Amino acid sequence: MRKRYPRRRIKAVRKIKRTNFQASYAAGYRDGRASGAASYQQPFEGTSIIIPTYNQLNYLRNCIESIHKYTPQSYEIIIIDNGSTDGTAPYLKSQAGRLRYKIFQENLGFSGGVNQGLMMAKGTSILILNNDTIVTKNWLSNLLSCLNSSPSIGLVGPVTNYLSNDQKIDVSYKNMKEMQQFAQNYNHINPVRWRKTNAIMGFCLLLSREVLQRVGYMDEGYVIGTCEDVDFYLRIQLLGLDLVIAEDTFIHHYGSVTMRSFLDASLLNNAFFREKWGDWDQISRLESVMNSASPNEKRKGTNFYPSHIVVKGTDSNVYWVENGYRYIVRSSDLMHVDAVRLPQLDLWNWPIGGDISIAVLQQRIAALSALTTSFAEGSLVKTQDGEMYQIIQGKLHRMTTKYAYKAWGLEQRYVRPLTQADKNQYSEGFPIIAPPIIKANNI
Repeated sequence: MRKRYPRRRIKAVRKIKRTNFQASYAAGYRDGRASGAASYQQPFEGTSIIIPTYNQLNYLRNCIESIHKYTPQSYEIIIIDNGSTDGTAPYLKSQAGRLRYKIFQENLGFSGGVNQGLMMAKGTSILILNNDTIVTKNWLSNLLSCLNSSPSIGLVGPVTNYLSNDQKIDVSYKNMKEMQQFAQNYNHINPVRWRKTNAIMGFCLLLSREVLQRVGYMDEGYVIGTCEDVDFYLRIQLLGLDLVIAEDTFIHHYGSVTMRSFLDASLLNNAFFREKWGDWDQISRLESVMNSASPNEKRKGTNFYPSHIVVKGTDSNVYWVENGYRYIVRSSDLMHVDAVRLPQLDLWNWPIGGDISIAVLQQRIAALSALTTSFAEGSLVKTQDGEMYQIIQGKLHRMTTKYAYKAWGLEQRYVRPLTQADKNQYSEGFPIIAPPIIKANNI
């Protein structure tokens, strides 16, 4: 006869087994998250292709299929769906395993969508691509050869059939079959046809991961439309890096889909761009900085930020930035501390210098806001012709625009007058530009 165990005993055994399973599962989950977080920072040797999209499923599908067909190199595709209502989300879910994606309920705009993709990207090189493009034979290998030919190259783009700048070439094909034949005959690698330029359009942009980590994310202050790419490549040029058009590489661009749909938004973007950067005379003043980088110089976007400022990232920490270091502000109450929100990539470019108390922070800000004639480190000064500077490590750093001054939260600081005689005692450092606007809470 089978021995019977008391029911209470059976329940106890089951409870122990379930508890052991839950404990093991929880431990495994924690270990998995830790391992995943560690490996996430390890890039793979390949290209992350980022495509933001909004209600253009047919174009998107054709773009993706062309990538799979004409890209033998190692790559990953990252699609950011900006709230499409045309069936894009179900399509992306059906492509699980062939691509990575993130679906949003609202339209983040081009720069917002790109930034989400940049955050997800794991490749050693990164390509930003419009969804209304069709790629071609040898497209990526040619672009990569150009990018990797010199450490002075920051951004590479191809030529195409539809653009308003000198990346446009004349074509004779009438359909996609003829287009691919045209591209096959055209896309023969030829370094002689790699040309430096002062402007490069955002329909297809290739850069290295290392350059991304130095320049940071796109500015999300632009509404859906234009100027985001111009803002981005100006910041790359400030690093002393070149923009190059690979004229040996052609891809097809439908163009009318992404370039003609946002005329109203482009007016707003142009206004924001002028406020942030000034007019083209102001921008031309930056050319000497762009062209002055030494071969081994590794500038970062933060080299063009002010000192003696309070900033924060995605977490609850607040930092005091001074002379190239960030100091963690220690306090039980940081809710009322005004700090400029920066993307994590920018924060990481400042090494940790230690920590300071909230009392010390307040003392330093008060000293910079007090009425005094001394030219202390971090002081703001203004010349008779209205140019504003900050004194950083014994040099004058010019505020490029009034917007930059306001964006860094410096309006409450005292601005000391600077005579020409006093100005002549200083050399001039890098100009100070405005930080990018970041609307997302995860970058």
